[in-house]
Amino acid sequence: MPTSRRKPTPRKDAPRADRARTASVADEIVLTGPPGRLHATVSVENAVSERVSVRGAVLHRSGQEPVPGLATALISPGTTASVPVSVSLSRTTPPGELEAELEVGGTRRPVRVLVEPELDLHLSPSRVLAVPGRQRVPLTLVNHGNVDIPLAALTRARTDDGGPDPGPDVSLTVLDPTTVEPGAIVSVAAELTVPDELDPTRRHVARIPVGTADLEVVVLPRTTSEELT
Repeated sequence: MPTSRRKPTPRKDAPRADRARTASVADEIVLTGPPGRLHATVSVENAVSERVSVRGAVLHRSGQEPVPGLATALISPGTTASVPVSVSLSRTTPPGELEAELEVGGTRRPVRVLVEPELDLHLSPSRVLAVPGRQRVPLTLVNHGNVDIPLAALTRARTDDGGPDPGPDVSLTVLDPTTVEPGAIVSVAAELTVPDELDPTRRHVARIPVGTADLEVVVLPRTTSEELT
Protein backbone atom coordinates (compact mmCIF):
# COMPACT_ATOMS: atom_id res chain seq x y z
CA MET A 1 0.00 0.00 0.00
CA PRO A 2 1.63 3.27 -1.04
CA THR A 3 2.58 5.57 1.77
CA SER A 4 0.87 8.97 1.65
CA ARG A 5 3.03 12.03 2.05
CA ARG A 6 1.91 15.24 3.69
CA LYS A 7 2.37 18.40 1.73
CA PRO A 8 4.90 20.66 3.39
CA THR A 9 3.36 23.71 5.02
CA PRO A 10 4.43 26.90 3.25
CA ARG A 11 6.87 28.83 5.42
CA LYS A 12 5.87 32.39 6.16
CA ASP A 13 8.46 35.13 5.99
CA ALA A 14 9.76 36.28 9.33
CA PRO A 15 8.47 39.63 10.58
CA ARG A 16 10.34 42.57 9.11
CA ALA A 17 11.82 43.51 12.50
CA ASP A 18 13.55 40.08 12.63
CA ARG A 19 14.66 40.10 9.00
CA ALA A 20 16.10 43.57 9.41
CA ARG A 21 17.82 42.84 12.72
CA THR A 22 21.04 44.75 13.34
CA ALA A 23 23.83 43.45 15.50
CA SER A 24 26.55 45.51 17.18
CA VAL A 25 30.13 44.29 17.21
CA ALA A 26 31.71 43.74 20.62
CA ASP A 27 33.71 46.96 20.98
CA GLU A 28 33.43 48.92 24.21
CA ILE A 29 31.19 51.96 23.90
CA VAL A 30 32.21 55.10 25.78
CA LEU A 31 30.02 58.20 25.80
CA THR A 32 32.10 61.23 26.72
CA GLY A 33 31.72 64.99 26.95
CA PRO A 34 29.91 67.64 28.99
CA PRO A 35 26.50 66.42 30.16
CA GLY A 36 24.60 68.29 27.46
CA ARG A 37 26.88 67.05 24.63
CA LEU A 38 27.82 63.43 25.25
CA HIS A 39 29.04 61.67 22.13
CA ALA A 40 30.35 58.29 20.94
CA THR A 41 30.86 56.27 17.78
CA VAL A 42 29.11 52.90 17.74
CA SER A 43 29.92 50.06 15.32
CA VAL A 44 26.69 48.53 14.01
CA GLU A 45 26.67 45.41 11.83
CA ASN A 46 23.94 44.70 9.30
CA ALA A 47 23.67 40.90 9.33
CA VAL A 48 20.72 40.66 6.91
CA SER A 49 20.37 40.84 3.13
CA GLU A 50 18.74 44.25 2.87
CA ARG A 51 19.69 47.79 3.82
CA VAL A 52 19.04 48.77 7.42
CA SER A 53 18.19 52.29 8.53
CA VAL A 54 19.34 53.43 11.98
CA ARG A 55 17.39 56.35 13.33
CA GLY A 56 17.87 57.51 16.87
CA ALA A 57 19.38 56.06 20.03
CA VAL A 58 18.21 55.61 23.61
CA LEU A 59 20.28 55.74 26.79
CA HIS A 60 18.97 53.49 29.58
CA ARG A 61 20.02 54.01 33.20
CA SER A 62 18.79 52.04 36.18
CA GLY A 63 16.00 53.88 37.97
CA GLN A 64 15.97 56.70 35.41
CA GLU A 65 13.70 57.56 32.51
CA PRO A 66 15.14 56.56 29.12
CA VAL A 67 16.93 59.43 27.40
CA PRO A 68 16.52 59.71 23.63
CA GLY A 69 19.61 60.53 21.57
CA LEU A 70 20.61 61.20 17.98
CA ALA A 71 21.99 58.59 15.59
CA THR A 72 21.46 58.29 11.83
CA ALA A 73 22.87 55.76 9.37
CA LEU A 74 21.89 53.66 6.34
CA ILE A 75 23.84 50.38 6.40
CA SER A 76 24.25 48.17 3.35
CA PRO A 77 23.70 44.37 3.60
CA GLY A 78 26.54 42.47 5.25
CA THR A 79 28.51 45.56 6.21
CA THR A 80 29.44 47.32 9.45
CA ALA A 81 29.09 51.07 9.88
CA SER A 82 30.51 53.48 12.45
CA VAL A 83 27.47 55.43 13.65
CA PRO A 84 27.96 58.76 15.48
CA VAL A 85 25.72 58.98 18.55
CA SER A 86 24.97 61.99 20.75
CA VAL A 87 22.96 62.14 23.97
CA SER A 88 22.06 65.06 26.24
CA LEU A 89 21.68 64.65 29.99
CA SER A 90 20.69 67.36 32.45
CA ARG A 91 23.29 70.14 32.40
CA THR A 92 23.75 69.82 36.15
CA THR A 93 24.75 66.12 35.97
CA PRO A 94 27.97 66.02 38.04
CA PRO A 95 31.28 64.91 36.51
CA GLY A 96 32.15 61.25 36.83
CA GLU A 97 31.46 57.81 35.40
CA LEU A 98 27.97 56.34 35.00
CA GLU A 99 26.93 52.81 34.11
CA ALA A 100 24.22 52.54 31.50
CA GLU A 101 23.03 50.77 28.35
CA LEU A 102 22.84 52.31 24.90
CA GLU A 103 20.22 51.17 22.43
CA VAL A 104 21.15 51.66 18.76
CA GLY A 105 19.59 49.87 15.80
CA GLY A 106 17.37 47.75 18.02
CA THR A 107 20.27 46.39 20.10
CA ARG A 108 21.07 47.34 23.72
CA ARG A 109 24.67 47.20 24.84
CA PRO A 110 26.53 48.26 28.01
CA VAL A 111 28.07 51.72 27.80
CA ARG A 112 30.43 53.74 29.99
CA VAL A 113 29.27 57.32 30.37
CA LEU A 114 32.13 59.68 31.24
CA VAL A 115 30.68 63.07 32.17
CA GLU A 116 33.26 65.86 31.90
CA PRO A 117 33.32 69.03 34.03
CA GLU A 118 31.66 72.01 32.38
CA LEU A 119 32.48 75.52 33.61
CA ASP A 120 29.71 77.83 32.47
CA LEU A 121 29.10 80.79 34.79
CA HIS A 122 27.07 83.72 33.49
CA LEU A 123 27.66 87.13 35.11
CA SER A 124 25.30 90.10 34.95
CA PRO A 125 26.26 92.83 34.42
CA SER A 126 29.42 91.71 32.67
CA ARG A 127 30.57 95.28 31.91
CA VAL A 128 30.42 98.41 34.10
CA LEU A 129 31.52 102.03 33.94
CA ALA A 130 33.57 103.12 36.93
CA VAL A 131 35.29 106.22 38.32
CA PRO A 132 38.26 106.55 40.69
CA GLY A 133 37.31 105.68 44.24
CA ARG A 134 34.88 103.11 45.57
CA GLN A 135 31.45 102.16 44.27
CA ARG A 136 28.94 99.40 44.99
CA VAL A 137 28.23 96.92 42.19
CA PRO A 138 25.34 94.42 42.54
CA LEU A 139 26.12 91.20 40.65
CA THR A 140 23.95 88.24 39.60
CA LEU A 141 25.53 84.91 38.76
CA VAL A 142 23.92 81.90 37.06
CA ASN A 143 25.76 78.58 37.05
CA HIS A 144 24.87 76.73 33.84
CA GLY A 145 27.67 74.21 34.43
CA ASN A 146 27.91 71.05 36.52
CA VAL A 147 30.52 71.99 39.16
CA ASP A 148 30.48 74.32 42.17
CA ILE A 149 32.01 77.76 41.49
CA PRO A 150 33.38 79.48 44.62
CA LEU A 151 33.61 83.28 44.68
CA ALA A 152 36.76 84.83 46.12
CA ALA A 153 36.38 87.63 48.65
CA LEU A 154 38.94 89.82 46.85
CA THR A 155 40.17 89.83 43.25
CA ARG A 156 42.33 92.25 41.27
CA ALA A 157 43.19 93.05 37.67
CA ARG A 158 45.67 95.36 36.02
CA THR A 159 44.33 98.32 34.05
CA ASP A 160 45.15 98.76 30.37
CA ASP A 161 45.15 102.20 28.71
CA GLY A 162 46.50 101.05 25.35
CA GLY A 163 50.09 101.87 26.23
CA PRO A 164 53.03 99.45 26.42
CA ASP A 165 52.86 98.98 30.19
CA PRO A 166 49.97 97.86 32.43
CA GLY A 167 48.53 100.37 34.86
CA PRO A 168 47.67 100.04 38.56
CA ASP A 169 45.22 97.43 39.83
CA VAL A 170 41.47 97.69 40.05
CA SER A 171 40.02 95.51 42.82
CA LEU A 172 36.66 93.90 43.50
CA THR A 173 35.55 92.91 47.00
CA VAL A 174 32.62 90.48 47.29
CA LEU A 175 30.98 91.49 50.56
CA ASP A 176 29.44 88.07 51.27
CA PRO A 177 31.52 85.42 49.46
CA THR A 178 29.62 82.27 48.54
CA THR A 179 29.68 79.24 46.26
CA VAL A 180 27.43 79.11 43.21
CA GLU A 181 26.13 75.55 42.87
CA PRO A 182 25.15 73.97 39.53
CA GLY A 183 21.81 75.35 38.36
CA ALA A 184 21.78 78.09 41.02
CA ILE A 185 21.12 81.81 40.60
CA VAL A 186 22.95 83.95 43.16
CA SER A 187 22.93 87.71 43.74
CA VAL A 188 25.84 89.28 45.62
CA ALA A 189 26.86 92.79 46.65
CA ALA A 190 30.37 93.81 45.66
CA GLU A 191 32.55 96.89 46.00
CA LEU A 192 34.76 98.12 43.17
CA THR A 193 37.88 100.14 43.96
CA VAL A 194 39.56 102.20 41.24
CA PRO A 195 42.89 103.94 42.01
CA ASP A 196 43.05 107.75 41.81
CA GLU A 197 46.39 107.78 39.99
CA LEU A 198 44.97 106.67 36.64
CA ASP A 199 45.84 109.07 33.82
CA PRO A 200 42.67 111.20 33.44
CA THR A 201 43.30 111.73 29.71
CA ARG A 202 43.09 108.04 28.83
CA ARG A 203 40.44 105.34 28.83
CA HIS A 204 41.33 102.42 31.10
CA VAL A 205 39.99 98.87 30.92
CA ALA A 206 40.39 95.98 33.36
CA ARG A 207 38.95 92.45 33.40
CA ILE A 208 38.41 91.29 36.98
CA PRO A 209 37.80 87.56 37.57
CA VAL A 210 34.51 86.63 39.24
CA GLY A 211 34.54 82.87 39.61
CA THR A 212 35.12 81.61 36.05
CA ALA A 213 33.54 84.75 34.54
CA ASP A 214 35.04 88.22 34.01
CA LEU A 215 33.76 91.64 34.97
CA GLU A 216 34.98 94.23 32.48
CA VAL A 217 35.59 97.59 34.16
CA VAL A 218 35.80 100.68 31.96
CA VAL A 219 37.10 104.01 33.28
CA LEU A 220 36.51 106.87 30.83
CA PRO A 221 38.74 109.95 30.38
CA ARG A 222 37.64 112.60 32.86
CA THR A 223 39.44 115.83 31.99
CA THR A 224 37.24 118.94 31.87
CA SER A 225 37.55 122.11 29.84
CA GLU A 226 38.67 123.92 32.99
CA GLU A 227 41.54 121.47 33.48
CA LEU A 228 42.76 122.06 29.94
CA THR A 229 43.00 125.87 30.32
